[in-house]
Amino acid sequence: MKAGGDRRFLVPLLRHFEDKPLVEIDQDAIDAAAEKLYPKASPATRNRQVYTPVSAILKRAGVVLELKRPRGAQGRQLTHWLRREQAFRIFGEADRIDDEFGILLRTLCYTGERLSTILALPIEKIEFEESLAYIGKTKNGDPRGVYLPPDLVKRMKRHPKGLKREGRFFTFTKSGHLYELLELACRRAKVMLPPRVAFHVFCHTWATWMRRYAGADLRGLVGTDRWKDIKSTFRYAHVVVSEDSRKAALLPVEGKRARR
Repeated sequence: MKAGGDRRFLVPLLRHFEDKPLVEIDQDAIDAAAEKLYPKASPATRNRQVYTPVSAILKRAGVVLELKRPRGAQGRQLTHWLRREQAFRIFGEADRIDDEFGILLRTLCYTGERLSTILALPIEKIEFEESLAYIGKTKNGDPRGVYLPPDLVKRMKRHPKGLKREGRFFTFTKSGHLYELLELACRRAKVMLPPRVAFHVFCHTWATWMRRYAGADLRGLVGTDRWKDIKSTFRYAHVVVSEDSRKAALLPVEGKRARR
């Protein structure tokens, strides 16, 4: 933990294993813990919240164990993202449905944060003059200062409920109604989202646009504090053409004399 490890999932593990010696924590014991603590969770969730922290503790203590992860431990790498024209059409339709909803979608797309985090954002944590929103707890468990681009700041200042109020900036709750609004906006914009993507498409869009238009490489994405390590950003390696690939422009073309 002192080296920067994630401690979020330790409490349930400590309660489960109690005083059990580390040398007695084997494959069967870890499998049983995952099943008991997270009976309805996916293999990826069990891997992240049981297998990974237990493995790290055992290695730190010098306990050698060839741990087998559950099948499907890496989960499904969903990387669907929106092209500019698709996103802008969705924003436009969202504005027509509900002004606040349009601002919400833009905030998701231009901050890269998940829906529940943005919905919980308090008004007092937004500093418009500094173009900053302070997120107390992000998906990876750490606080993060989120930059708000100028156009987003301008739109957020025009919140239909005004800014002279207390509580959350957005008045929506994470409910089925909100997903119905997104489905309606996408349908009117003629943009079909794959199953299980929904609002998370804007997070992937932000990362993709950061690479394509802002010039951020994989380490640059980590530098935004949205991800903890570069491995988590590998899914965005394919969304831009590498400099080496661009050298294909130098290949021989019919009708042109090759350079010597």
